[in-house]
Amino acid sequence: MDKETQILFGKINKIPPKIFYKKVANSIKSNIKFKLLTLTVIDKSLSFVERVYTSNSKIYPLLGIKLIPKNNWNESVIKQKKNYILRTKNEIKKIYYDYEIIFSLGCGSIINYLVLFNGKHLGTINILHKEKYYKKKHIKDLEKYSKLLLPFFINHQIGMKKKK
Repeated sequence: MDKETQILFGKINKIPPKIFYKKVANSIKSNIKFKLLTLTVIDKSLSFVERVYTSNSKIYPLLGIKLIPKNNWNESVIKQKKNYILRTKNEIKKIYYDYEIIFSLGCGSIINYLVLFNGKHLGTINILHKEKYYKKKHIKDLEKYSKLLLPFFINHQIGMKKKK
């Protein structure tokens, strides 16, 4: 990491993650829109994720770690390092075990935007909205937010390693 990037990361890291995540969520809500947003950090072994922010703590609280399922999501996001978009309830029902909860929130489309640093998995930005809301352009719109989250996700991932 160059000196300028280290200085920037140092300044950003003085902001508590909870406050920074809320600011990012508010910006995404204004610019892209969502009914639900969660941020997850992926452990270095690529075995589990930890939710570090949620816009709906009643339905999707911060509860610690969750194993990464062996499904199409895993193949796309973990193995192929691709962002994941589902546009319909039918697509969601095939992948997410909690689809009934997702639908109860009025959601029918999802983007899981993969946050990478130097080709390594850090986490995902997960936004959900009404059916057929998200398009490929929304994936591009999330790129700037993923860059903002880098220092927070890196720090959290380092802490996750210590838990193992």
